[in-house]
Amino acid sequence: MRIWHQSFSDLDRVPVYRATLARHVAAVMPAGDSVALHGLRPGTYGVEFAPIHAIRHRYLEMLNEQQVVEAALAAEREGYDAFALGCFYDPALRACRSLVDIPCMGLSETCMLVACSLGHRFGLVSLEESQRAQHEELARAYGLRERLAGVVPMHPPIDEYMLEVDEAAARPLLDAFAEACGRLVAMGAEVLIPGDGFLNEFAWRHGVRRLHGAPVMDALGTLFRHAAFMAGARTALGLKVSRIGHYARPPPAMLAQARAAAGVGPMAEGDFSGGNDR
Repeated sequence: MRIWHQSFSDLDRVPVYRATLARHVAAVMPAGDSVALHGLRPGTYGVEFAPIHAIRHRYLEMLNEQQVVEAALAAEREGYDAFALGCFYDPALRACRSLVDIPCMGLSETCMLVACSLGHRFGLVSLEESQRAQHEELARAYGLRERLAGVVPMHPPIDEYMLEVDEAAARPLLDAFAEACGRLVAMGAEVLIPGDGFLNEFAWRHGVRRLHGAPVMDALGTLFRHAAFMAGARTALGLKVSRIGHYARPPPAMLAQARAAAGVGPMAEGDFSGGNDR
């Protein structure tokens, strides 16, 4: 089983995160299954801006979503069995599913659905307040708004790069995460989800599995295993994405015309960041 993981960050900028992801894959995936780590094109965010600060702007998020779509197309072209989108905004997930036959799993949708099997209500910890609306909108879009107990941001707010810290600097962040989780439990959350990939890997790296009596979901581990499950279900059971309505695939000629008019060309696997992990 080969899974293409696609981050919405530039993996060449975050060595601690990338190394943690590699260790994480080795720890949670069965022998014989592999996860290849990919990020957006090197330099996507420049050197001055963290991803969270860029993608709060819809136009910039839209530009980066095009890379996600090209990644899904490349994954199918290169023979991967599933596409695992490792961003809690699930960017371009609908577009990806409308274009490829391999299973495309979104981090937010996957975690919310799995959480519903672990507890009646779940909550998410975000990096900052601006992420709250996006989490709530996705829960509503997935029909799970009533199962969402709430979204609590880290205090003080942080960005992804602030989690690239050594052990000595980790304690205040771990305390802030535990405090946010405590607020979620008080709001009725029975399952706690680190609502950002970097935050999840930070918690996983420090062995955070349960807080205030509630399970802390391993979001990316869950994504990897769920992607493998869906790939196996496609092979063994013939389960495939529906082409009626929401994920209808455009006819090849229509797709080719639209891509040519937009000046869009394919991206190769080597165009994405994180390639030295493959």
